[in-house]
Amino acid sequence: MKKISTLVFALVFGCLLLAGCDKIEGDFYEIVNSEDVTVEFPPVDPSTVYRKVLLEEFTGHRCTNCPAGHAVLESLHQQYGDTLVTVGIHYGSLAKPVGSVFNYDFRTEYGDLIGDYYTIDAIPAAIVNRVYEFGGWSRDHWANVVSEVDRSKVYAALQVINEFNEHSKKLKANVKVTMLKDFVNPLRIVLFVIEDGIVKPQKDGDQDILDYVHNHVLRASLTNTFGFPLRNGSALWVASDTETYAASISLANTDWVPENCSVVAFLYDETTEEVIQVEQVPVK
Repeated sequence: MKKISTLVFALVFGCLLLAGCDKIEGDFYEIVNSEDVTVEFPPVDPSTVYRKVLLEEFTGHRCTNCPAGHAVLESLHQQYGDTLVTVGIHYGSLAKPVGSVFNYDFRTEYGDLIGDYYTIDAIPAAIVNRVYEFGGWSRDHWANVVSEVDRSKVYAALQVINEFNEHSKKLKANVKVTMLKDFVNPLRIVLFVIEDGIVKPQKDGDQDILDYVHNHVLRASLTNTFGFPLRNGSALWVASDTETYAASISLANTDWVPENCSVVAFLYDETTEEVIQVEQVPVK
């Protein structure tokens, strides 16, 4: 696993609630999770904004049933298009590297924290909009849970503008939140980097598929795992309130392909933990 040093990991974990740190250094990347926003966002037309749904899937490359879960996700993406945003989290014992075939490590500290928090004990499983379900939903429930999300309540718009420096391989994600309705609880913003098109082995039943294509894979969090508090955690948002946030990461020493990467930004209610809006924008 791409380990963060013990000291820095402790700081990151402490920041889940306090959000007091602003730099995370790992073996393969450095994250600055609080920067100035230097881009200009276009005006928001509320009539064009719709509520999107976040599905976080827990999977593993040695999970024999996980490709069937991937197929369910593909079907849901065909049905819902860009209104469904998926983050694939490789988690648990079946995500661990083993032997010479399954030697790649998809896991992240962020994914482990999320899986532990939601008590995921079997994969494939998923959580939808961070609404708590002990152990996560099994794949037979994913379609129903997604369909039951009340999309008529569009509380906010999220705009994401990514800046990528080809020379330094630095990615800076700029986000603007625009409230479309009054909201009484504190809000947090989370920024993930995910990657599609990773060709690595995958168990599928009794087969080892060596050239399996892994999509939506969580690579890093540009915020702390459970988000950065907006407006210092204050509540009582009113329609037309705005807030901006930016964070950056260096991809220089990773094996990630920038053209296949995206930033997933989501806004959630700190009190209920429910995601109220999510957006996905390619790095390039």
